[in-house]
Amino acid sequence: MPYEQANYFNFSSLILKSYPETSPWDLTPEVFSVRPKRTAPCLHFPDSLKDAALVQAKKSKLNPFHFMCGRNPFVLDTPPPPDATIPINASDVVPPLMRWLVSEDVQYEFVEELHAGEGGIVCRIRAGQDTRVLKLYIGLDATVRFRTEANAYASILSRNVTGIVPQCYGCPLSVLRGQDPSVTKGLVLEDLVGAQCLSVHNVDLGVGEMALRALHKLHSAHILHGNPEKVNVLVILEMKRVVWVRFSHAVCQDSVTRQALLAELAEGWAFIYQRLIPDGFIGWESGPDAIDPRTLVDDVAPALMQPTRPRPSKPTIAEEAIAILASYPDINLFSWDPPIFHLTPGPKHDHEYDADEFLEAIKAEHAKLTFNPFGKWYGPCPCRTDTPETITENSDEWCAYDVPPRIPQIPSETEIEFLEYMKCSSNHPFLRVRIGSSERLLKIFSMNWGGKKNNAPCMPRFMTERDAYSHLAHHGACAAGAVPQCYGWIELSRAHVDSANAAIRQAYAGEPPPWLVFPVFEDGSPSAAIVLEYLPESEAITLDNISPARADLAVRSLSRVHCSYVVHGDVTNMKNLRLIRGRGDSPDRVVVIDFDHSMMSSWKRAWPSRIRFYNEFMTLWVHLYSWMLPMRRTYCKTTKHPHTIEPKQADLVPK
Repeated sequence: MPYEQANYFNFSSLILKSYPETSPWDLTPEVFSVRPKRTAPCLHFPDSLKDAALVQAKKSKLNPFHFMCGRNPFVLDTPPPPDATIPINASDVVPPLMRWLVSEDVQYEFVEELHAGEGGIVCRIRAGQDTRVLKLYIGLDATVRFRTEANAYASILSRNVTGIVPQCYGCPLSVLRGQDPSVTKGLVLEDLVGAQCLSVHNVDLGVGEMALRALHKLHSAHILHGNPEKVNVLVILEMKRVVWVRFSHAVCQDSVTRQALLAELAEGWAFIYQRLIPDGFIGWESGPDAIDPRTLVDDVAPALMQPTRPRPSKPTIAEEAIAILASYPDINLFSWDPPIFHLTPGPKHDHEYDADEFLEAIKAEHAKLTFNPFGKWYGPCPCRTDTPETITENSDEWCAYDVPPRIPQIPSETEIEFLEYMKCSSNHPFLRVRIGSSERLLKIFSMNWGGKKNNAPCMPRFMTERDAYSHLAHHGACAAGAVPQCYGWIELSRAHVDSANAAIRQAYAGEPPPWLVFPVFEDGSPSAAIVLEYLPESEAITLDNISPARADLAVRSLSRVHCSYVVHGDVTNMKNLRLIRGRGDSPDRVVVIDFDHSMMSSWKRAWPSRIRFYNEFMTLWVHLYSWMLPMRRTYCKTTKHPHTIEPKQADLVPK
C-alpha cells in the first residue's frame, strides 16, 4: 500500500511471531520504517548544512543526521528473556552439498586472485568457456569454516533460494594442480562480474531495501548469516541485484530462533539506514572507529516498563493496531504487554557530540527553513495512524465508564487563612491558603476575573473544572499523582472574598491591582473555588528543564487524565504541565493542571469521541519529542557537554 497510508505502530513483537515465514514488507497496513524514506526536512537541507554536518562527523566520528531514515522497526522494545525463545518448526533433512567434479575433458585456467588472507584464498578460474570463483580454506580452523559455509549453501539449495547469494556449484572433488598442500576444503561459486561491496557510493533507499529483502529471503531458509556488515553484501547495479556472501559464521536450520533472525534483520537495517545512507547524504565515508548511534540511546528504565495487560490477539497488525487505538482511553496505552514500541523513547546522547560551530549552522538554517533540522530526532509518534477513521469504527460506548459522584462540597463557613496570591497569568486567580493545619491551593472562579470582555462566563468554567476533578478523583488520576489532589469545592463567603482581595492587594505592594475577586457569578450566585493540593516550587515545563524522562512523565500523566474520561483541551500550553523536581529519594513529578477547557464523557451536549482522546495524546507526544527536545538540543544555553539539567532556585511565581 502507499507509504502515505502506513501505520506508524512499530509492532516488532508481532513481526516476531511469524518471522521469517511472513515478510515484513507484505504486512498491511505497511509498518512505518520497514520501507523507510528520508524524513521530509532532509530533502530541503542546503549544501552548507551538509558541509557543516560533514565537518562535525569527521571530528566527532558520529553522523549528526543518522536519524534521517526514521527508527528501526525490527528492534524489540522489551526483548524476551533468553529462556523464552520461540523455536522455528523443524525443517526437512538437508542433503549434503554436491560435488563439483574436475574433469580431464575440460580445460581449467587460473585467471586472477581476488582475495587472500590467513583464512583462505578466493580466486577466479576459467572452466572451459565459463568463469567461476574458487574459495579455498586454509589454516587450523579451515574444516570448521568450510563445513559451516557448505552447510549454509546446502540449506539454501534445498530451500530453492536463488538470486540473493552466489550460485554454488558444489565442493571440488580434488584440488587444482600446484596448490599448496595445506589447502583442504573449498567451494565453487558463481562469478559475480561487476559486483561491488555495499558502500556510501552505491547505496540508496532502493538498494537498501533490496539488501534487506535478500536477507529476509535468506532467513526464510532458516539461515542466520552471522555477520551482517557492508563487506558481506555485494551490489550489481547493472542487474539491480544484491547478493549476500561469506557464510563462515552462519547458523542453520534447527539451531536458529525467530529472535535471532529478527535481531539480525534489525542489525542489517541499522547499518544500512542509520549508517550508510546518512553517511552518503553528507558525503562521509566513516571508518571502523565511527560511533554506532545505537550506543547513544539509553535503555528505558525498568520502573517505567511495567505493562499489565496482554495485547489483543489479532491475525494482522492492522487489526491489532485498530484494536489498541479503539480501546483508548478505556485501556491505558502504557499498559499493553508487550509495550507499544517507542512509546517511551530511550534518552539519547547525540547532543554530547555537537560542536558550537555545528549548532550555529543548525540555528541559521532553522531561521531560514522555519523548521528545526533536528525535528525528527526522536522519530514520529508511534501511535500515529494516517487512517484515524478506523478508530471511530469502534463504538464510543465506554467499557469501564461510570458517572462519578461530584467532589464534596466544603461548608462555606469553613475558616480559611489566605497566605499568598500566586500571580498566575490564568483566567482565574490561585491563592495559597491554610485550611485547618494543611496548606492548600484555591482556584477561584468569579464574575469578570481578568476584565476580558470576550472570556467565557466563569460559571460554566467552574462547572467544567468541578466535573473534571470529579472524574479525575473517581477514576484514579488524583491518586496516581497525574493531577493535583482535589479536596472538594466551596462557595465563597463574603469574608473569604474580602480576605482573598486583601491578599491580592498585598501582592501588588500598594499599586492598584488590575482586577479583584467578585463575590458572585454572572447569575448572582456566590463565587466558588476548587480546593487543590498545593505544589510548592512547581514550575512550567520549558526548554530549560525538559528532558526525555520528564517528557515521558508528562505523556503518562496525560494518559491517566484520559483514562479518567477527561479531554484536557489545552495541554500543549506548557503552563498547564507543572514539574515538581525530586528531592532525595523522591522522583520528579509532572502534573496536568487547569481543566476549565476540558470535556468529559458524562457530557451529553458534547460527548468527546475516542478520536479526541487519541488526537490529544498524539499532539502532546509530538510537541514534547518532535519540538521541545529538538529545540533544547539546538538552543540549550549551557556550553557544558554533556548537557545536563542543573537544579536551580525554584521560581514560586508561575510564568
